[in-house]
Amino acid sequence: MKKWILTLVIVPIAALSLLFVFHGIFDPVRDIPDPYYRDTGHNVADRSELIHILPLFTDTYQEDYFDCSEMSAFMEWYLEGHGVDTVIVTGERNQPHNISAGGFEYEKGAGDHAWIISNVSGGRVLIEPTLARVVPKSLERYYFADKTYNDIYDAVGSSRSVAEYDWWAVVDIDSPVPFKTPVSLPASTELETDIFDLVNTEREEDGLSALEQNDEISEVARTNSRDLAARGDPGDGDELGDLLKKSGIYYFDISVEQTLSVPGPVYDYEEFLQTCLDAWAHGESGEDIEASDLDESGIGVAVDPDGNVYVTQASIRRIHCGYKGAPCCKEQGYYPWCYKPWECNRGICE
Repeated sequence: MKKWILTLVIVPIAALSLLFVFHGIFDPVRDIPDPYYRDTGHNVADRSELIHILPLFTDTYQEDYFDCSEMSAFMEWYLEGHGVDTVIVTGERNQPHNISAGGFEYEKGAGDHAWIISNVSGGRVLIEPTLARVVPKSLERYYFADKTYNDIYDAVGSSRSVAEYDWWAVVDIDSPVPFKTPVSLPASTELETDIFDLVNTEREEDGLSALEQNDEISEVARTNSRDLAARGDPGDGDELGDLLKKSGIYYFDISVEQTLSVPGPVYDYEEFLQTCLDAWAHGESGEDIEASDLDESGIGVAVDPDGNVYVTQASIRRIHCGYKGAPCCKEQGYYPWCYKPWECNRGICE
């Protein structure tokens, strides 16, 4: 009788012990680095700050190695380390065609997908992990959530597979994050000076005279860039030549304008400057206007809360007569004259 009772006690204990051993062997959560969550930078307070800490994923996607699952887990870890409440979401993304938004290409696709959702300032922000970009509201309708995981332990424990989320096999969790993060741009006036100086250096290398800085034109360009930043749309604005005249700048017979929108945030300042230079060079090459025809210029820059940069560049060929309020132009063998729509009145164009 005693032996039978002893057997009844030992068997359950042995079974529980065996179960515990097998659980330790096959529990995928045990393969998560410990400690896992840690500080990755300063705490983020709002959506704009969030955008300015997102890493740049360029050519990093690899199927079954560093794909949407690993990228989602990495981004959740990274943002939690910045004090941002973030969850991992799995479900489907069904986007029927490619869509360009904010300078990034959201490629068409259908099927299983993983992404993350962050909560900042009481607002919900959906982030596409393969781009590490905030998804525009207009594109959120292509994401269909199925399951939400509060943290890495929840995700791995539910899927029973650490291999699905083990980004630390790709990126060393104990090393600095190897991806570029946005740079802090200098003040707008310094940005303008840097671009202007770069343009003149390029002109001199091409054998052209340097453009003279015109503060009046710069102020008009600056106002135009601020307006573009407020609208978030480079279209539907006034022609810059008309804006110059509305501001009382009539002393030109040729004007060349270029408006540039650079998606932000900026990750490489030198690359950003080169983009502006290329755009300026393109703008100077008008069909009937040579770069050598221009002699004065102004530039204005504005940056919106998302880090998008708006640059307005205007160059003119200055004239010294014939414009509103200026003396009438005189040329031997011709009557005094003014540029349209002005007419000479007692030697002054009005």
